[in-house]
Amino acid sequence: MSTQRKIPDENAIPDFRSMDEMSFRALGWWRCTRADNFHTPSLGQMKAAVANVAMLAEPRWREAAAGDSAAAIAIVMAMGMHNSQTLKFDLCMTALVICACEGDAASCLVIAWVLRRLPMAKTREKRLATSWTARAMRPLLAHAGLDL
Repeated sequence: MSTQRKIPDENAIPDFRSMDEMSFRALGWWRCTRADNFHTPSLGQMKAAVANVAMLAEPRWREAAAGDSAAAIAIVMAMGMHNSQTLKFDLCMTALVICACEGDAASCLVIAWVLRRLPMAKTREKRLATSWTARAMRPLLAHAGLDL
């Protein structure tokens, strides 16, 4: 019997066995859904998916999960694309999508940037990225009288 204490991994993800299937699936929607296809019910499911998650090694997570776009952007940018296939990355991107859908143009642009740089990004990811860029530009175009 070992007396050595196990130190928790700072990048460990909480146990998701208690998360319902729909909330779990909602974490991957950012990878396959156009910006204009996120609606109130889907945003509600995404908010529920991130609401009860704690990332002990990430002090900005609580703010990001509560809708702070600067915190969500900072976490995603700090993670790097080499982590893009992790559940933690999906959680952070889901928080970012929530911010983007609530009107934050910078979040839209970061989502577009990430989608274009995903490992093995193809035409689908580039089209999704374009939809997020267009969403970010909508307020500027509307102000100029050029609605999309």
